[in-house]
Amino acid sequence: MRTIDLATADDLAEVLALLNGVAEWLTSRGINQWASGFAAERVAPIIERGEMYLVHQDGSAIATVTVSTDGPADFWTPEELAEPARYVAKLATAREHAGQGLGELLLRWTIDLAARQGARWIRLDAWRTNYRLHDFYRGAGWSHLRTVELENRWSGALFQHPAVFDPQARSALPEVPHARQDRACHRN
Repeated sequence: MRTIDLATADDLAEVLALLNGVAEWLTSRGINQWASGFAAERVAPIIERGEMYLVHQDGSAIATVTVSTDGPADFWTPEELAEPARYVAKLATAREHAGQGLGELLLRWTIDLAARQGARWIRLDAWRTNYRLHDFYRGAGWSHLRTVELENRWSGALFQHPAVFDPQARSALPEVPHARQDRACHRN
């Protein structure tokens, strides 16, 4: 059975393994997205803010995704940033689980999460030159808004989807309530 929960500091090594495994796979395919990989100093603050989720199956970490309330101001307009929205980043699935629909399920789960959190939109910025990834998002029902080209950023293909409830995604990827409650107690 697959479950999803907020990642904790104890999960950092698993999250890094997932992200860097996908980064290496992309590089091996000639795609320079995430070519520099991910260091603990970059990922640990995301986990500390409670924005990174980890999917487990049979005790193994198989996917991760970040969902934030803050979008990059260099990509999104002030009007868009003022709207109630959530922002997806760092979605990665273990390569041995690729092609099984897990990425699309995780996207559907984020759309449902955004709706449950009262957002109107869920958004993401994709690597500008990874057109296969753009097609994946379009195929999953996301709309391409525009592509922003900045000298210091390689992502910038902006996509969004209305935040809508999806009980099927929620039941296919159930949250681990006991762990979330334990963590909430530790944050106060």
